[in-house]
Amino acid sequence: MARSNWPVFWLDKVRREALRADAYLVPIRWFMGIAWLRSAAEKLFDPAWHDGDTLRDFLGAEAMQGLAAFPEFGTFLQTVVEPSAPLVSGLVLALQLICGAGILVGTFTNAALLIGMGMNLAFMLAGAPNPSAFYLLIQSVLFAANAGAIVGFDGRMLARERSLLIAARSADRVPRRMDRWCLGMLSGLLAVISIYSLAHGTDFSAAGAVSDPALVLGLVTALAGLLMFVTSLRPYTTLVVDLSERLANRQLAATESERTSYGGRLEDHQRHHSNR
Repeated sequence: MARSNWPVFWLDKVRREALRADAYLVPIRWFMGIAWLRSAAEKLFDPAWHDGDTLRDFLGAEAMQGLAAFPEFGTFLQTVVEPSAPLVSGLVLALQLICGAGILVGTFTNAALLIGMGMNLAFMLAGAPNPSAFYLLIQSVLFAANAGAIVGFDGRMLARERSLLIAARSADRVPRRMDRWCLGMLSGLLAVISIYSLAHGTDFSAAGAVSDPALVLGLVTALAGLLMFVTSLRPYTTLVVDLSERLANRQLAATESERTSYGGRLEDHQRHHSNR
């Protein structure tokens, strides 16, 4: 390709990507990627974060106020996470960098989204539902919509048959059976967490429910689990649509064949009468 044609080529490519059905989700995907990278940048140049002091202070404040969604998880934070605060701090920073970069540029997007959802779930369990509740729902929608296949490198990896749990794939590609099973199990896990969280809710009033970590976690995980369940059913919907299209094409072909056969018989009949 001539160098002078490169701008035209890329402009045409961007135009075609922008006209795709789910292209409106790309700005939301960029928002999530930038949000994770911004959070990581704040920690990257904070010595207190690397030393684990920031995490210890957070866990201490959460323990004093009893904000953990479950008492069992609060015990886990105090006995396992707090003594390993520097290691956990470094792990969170690395995951946020990986997650933000993957979502932003659309590379192994679904794996990055699952990592992000896992971190948001952990933050909510620790008693920090804001803004993790919103981020968890947004990332669930992006995962279900395969948003990484639009204006992203995942769209170029389709020929390699990447797992749906790793890279986003266009909606017309049927996921593997293993992917469907994994999504079903993930949906079931989120449903269990939702039921357990709702059972630990304490303030069901209209004003207090929005600040109760257990109730917020229960509602958000229920919605996320439903999205994962719908995504696991998508292959069956695709197969039904494909089967319907095949039956319609066969019927159309049969109709055309009948018309051709009838036309041939009519011509033979007219030719026979003209000979007489």
